[in-house]
Amino acid sequence: MKVITLVSTLSLFAASSLVNAFSLADVKKGANTGSIVPGRYIVEFDSNAHLSSANLKRSASPHEYIYQQLKARDTPYTVHQEYSSDLFVGASISLASDADLASLISITGVINLRPVHLLTLPAKFLEAANTQWTCKNPPGSSTTIPSGSTATAAPQVTTSVKCTGKGKKQACTTKTVTISATATSTTKAYPTTGFSPNSQIQVDQVQATGNNGAGVKVGVIDSGVDYKRAPLGGCFGPGCKIAGGYDFVGDNFDGSNDPVPDDDPYDDCYGHGTIVAGIIGANDNEYNVTGVAPEATQYAYRIFSCGGATTDDIAFQAMQRAYNDDMDIISASIGETSGWTESMLSVLAGRIVASGTVVVISAGNQGQVGAFYSYSPAAGKDVISTGSSDNSIYPAHNATVSTGYGPVTYFNFQAFTTGTLPIYAYTTDPSVTADGCTVPDGTPDLSPYVVVVRRGGCSLAQKAQMAYYQGATAILVVNTPGTPPTYQNFPLINFAMVNSDDGNYLLSQANTGNTTTSNTTLSFSFNPIAFPNYWSGNTTSFFSEIGPTNDLFISTKVLAPGSNIIGVYPSALYNWTLVQGTSFSAPFAAGSAALYMAAKGVNNVSPKDVLAALETTAEPLAVSVSDTTLESVAAQGAGRLNIAEAINSNVAISPSEILLNDTAYFASVQYLTLKNPGWSWVTYKLKNVPAGTALAYQTGVNQSNDEPVPQVPNAASVKFSQKSVTLWPFGTTVVLMQFTAPTGLDPQTFPIYSGYIQISGGPSVTQVPYLGVAAKMKDMPVLDPTPYYLGLNTPTILDANQNVQVGTTTYTFQGSDHPTVLYRLVGGTPLLLIDLIDASATLPFSPNYNSRKRSTASSPEAEIALMKRSLDARRGKSTGGFTPGSGKSASLLSLWCQLTNWKGQGCPSSPGGGNTFSKVPILGNLYEADFIPRSTDNADGEGGDYNQFELSTAAFANGTTIPNGTYKFLMRALHITGDRASEADYEAWVSAPFTVSQ
Repeated sequence: MKVITLVSTLSLFAASSLVNAFSLADVKKGANTGSIVPGRYIVEFDSNAHLSSANLKRSASPHEYIYQQLKARDTPYTVHQEYSSDLFVGASISLASDADLASLISITGVINLRPVHLLTLPAKFLEAANTQWTCKNPPGSSTTIPSGSTATAAPQVTTSVKCTGKGKKQACTTKTVTISATATSTTKAYPTTGFSPNSQIQVDQVQATGNNGAGVKVGVIDSGVDYKRAPLGGCFGPGCKIAGGYDFVGDNFDGSNDPVPDDDPYDDCYGHGTIVAGIIGANDNEYNVTGVAPEATQYAYRIFSCGGATTDDIAFQAMQRAYNDDMDIISASIGETSGWTESMLSVLAGRIVASGTVVVISAGNQGQVGAFYSYSPAAGKDVISTGSSDNSIYPAHNATVSTGYGPVTYFNFQAFTTGTLPIYAYTTDPSVTADGCTVPDGTPDLSPYVVVVRRGGCSLAQKAQMAYYQGATAILVVNTPGTPPTYQNFPLINFAMVNSDDGNYLLSQANTGNTTTSNTTLSFSFNPIAFPNYWSGNTTSFFSEIGPTNDLFISTKVLAPGSNIIGVYPSALYNWTLVQGTSFSAPFAAGSAALYMAAKGVNNVSPKDVLAALETTAEPLAVSVSDTTLESVAAQGAGRLNIAEAINSNVAISPSEILLNDTAYFASVQYLTLKNPGWSWVTYKLKNVPAGTALAYQTGVNQSNDEPVPQVPNAASVKFSQKSVTLWPFGTTVVLMQFTAPTGLDPQTFPIYSGYIQISGGPSVTQVPYLGVAAKMKDMPVLDPTPYYLGLNTPTILDANQNVQVGTTTYTFQGSDHPTVLYRLVGGTPLLLIDLIDASATLPFSPNYNSRKRSTASSPEAEIALMKRSLDARRGKSTGGFTPGSGKSASLLSLWCQLTNWKGQGCPSSPGGGNTFSKVPILGNLYEADFIPRSTDNADGEGGDYNQFELSTAAFANGTTIPNGTYKFLMRALHITGDRASEADYEAWVSAPFTVSQ
């Protein structure tokens, strides 16, 4: 069998694609195996299982015991990674067939497993797609500025490298210097450009005190680092900025071949990790983008190859290695769509935090698809999951116009080649809608000019390419009025945008056709300007992930700048780039955590202290520049970091976030503990500051809302036991709070209400975010029965030709002749099952997946029992749903029972056992998946809009052959907070009949 789960993996560099209309032709059988690596699992072992084996020495390991048991069962297996620490004992194991999975699960010492997923980084950033452009200049033209112009040499970045050793393992010291042909000043090594976003999170204030993060070790799990770059120290090893690390993959790993690890995390072919390392700790440089904690020591753990691929079992290994190497902070810009706190990476991240190491993870970049779409491992308990706030500036340069107009600001973080050029335009007619998409006949050699064209009609790359083919060395694109600029990087031609007013002026002064009547020129030099971001500055980025998790934990904890970020890049990839995404927000948070720990002492604060300090002093941001309503906590968490206030706060608050749950398990009574950490008496005042209530689902339609998720003013109210408290030096008090959920809301929109408990006193204002859902999560629909997005009612069977099956169809299971179930999830589910039943089977329930089943509790005692069960489950989930060394996890036991048709040891299948689910007359299980996120409408172009299950071989999940006969598929999806043993808690669908004939 084959399962196709079309969910996005890693998209931590922001996407900006538009929704594409869906067509059944888009469904390609076997075209995409999704993020799951077939047959490969991260498996947790009981750390004491081997002690009971009579055939092993007491010095043996749990691994040896498990492998011995697999061999005794004649189960072939391949071990990819082994894990041995006080946090997790286990291995990444591949099995040859589905039948072997049941064999593995039956081993007593196996207590949990999850399938391995492929993780991918985004395409490289502002690199040139035009490096493959064919040289096609007109005869006699040149791609360089002709000698007859007034151009002078550009500021050149020259690099000298002194190395010892050989090959990739050599240790090098790099010196980078910016030289201008006319530069004579020696007053300062680097100019102050204002390109750094550090001041937006108060890093400049902390660095001004002399705190640069010295004494803190930060482990960066990413694509490696070009440590030869001068801003990153120029060397590798003890005493260097990049003091150590490990390469887990090598250059050519693609997720399916064997990695080639070594002890050198050097990367000159991808660059993602180099950017991250620079944000955390770059030395001062020509762009003045100094790192947040430049004196912190970094260790680089390379898990992504040159192609940007890895698997989460390798990421798992890197997280353990960083923990074992005694990092103070682990920063990872990795993730995959999850919606739950249950993935293995989230579990491990939470355990690392609980064991004393700060973990910072990027929140994810699929905010465009709406709420309840959190990422893993960002959802791990007490992980500092970091979303993105829009930079308050656009990096740009100023050019001088010979007429005295201006200056003209052009949007490129790099300056154009230094020189003076006349202006040329193909046309000055604004009605030409495809200006620059082709080169008009009679156009001269453009090498002496800067070309000015209007935006629109074709891609920016095409405009640049056409100008380059005509010999141009520089092009300015006039932007559409009222829209923010777009950055592009084409190393074969200087490229930038200008605003419409400046662009129209330049067009009015341009030479056109074969005329050279205009003498107006533009002069370029290194003349940087931090242009204000009038469009979205200081708001939550549109791509930043929106929670909460399906089990109602806040998944984005804080924000940090994540757009228009200038990053250090490998020398082989042009030294510098400009990026956006939560990949680059996370290192701002990691560097801020380093500053906090350096200020307080790394041994004096716990990870929860760091998280609490960052959350309670963050600044909640407004919805937009024109709407001062506070953005939902689901999107921004506590708000944007304020590290100086975190270090200098005059109150310590616990807890640092308040989880109110849903209406079924409403936690209305909460408390805050306030502590005065100073030597003076302080009076604190408390008040409720509501944020907008986000409507996660559309009114009257069981479909989620895309970003911007609509917000309404209906807010929670709060009663305080004390609205004002006065605390003596180092005194502590507790304030009780009674929350009342907002009213007047449609529960079918699953309103996410939130806000902040603000505590003011002394020089600073702090706040604690809260969040709840004004509906029962158990009522959230799961299976999508509508043609809303796919254009046909689903779930449904697709035949061998990818058409909807009509009538009872016979499948031979030869080649592609097999059935496929196409389905879509409008809500997340903790358990999805596809079973096989006889075509004539009588079910003890009506498979009506259109209904929204509600709680069956009918008494206060039943409600209390349900609440206790939910609370216990949530406590379990906070540590991964199981305790290391204990028996099998609930999800693993469920899988075992599915594979054995509820006949395996430990399965509650007796008629009197209360397991109504086990009474369904299934012939066998075909597929089981745990903790699945909802589907999207592909608003961000990242997929995840539908799922497929291919019954590619006539066999059950345990490997048993399906006899010839006529059958139906039975799909069941468990409601959030539902009971796995209660059939009433599932949505169910029964397919049309089909015949197996082999």
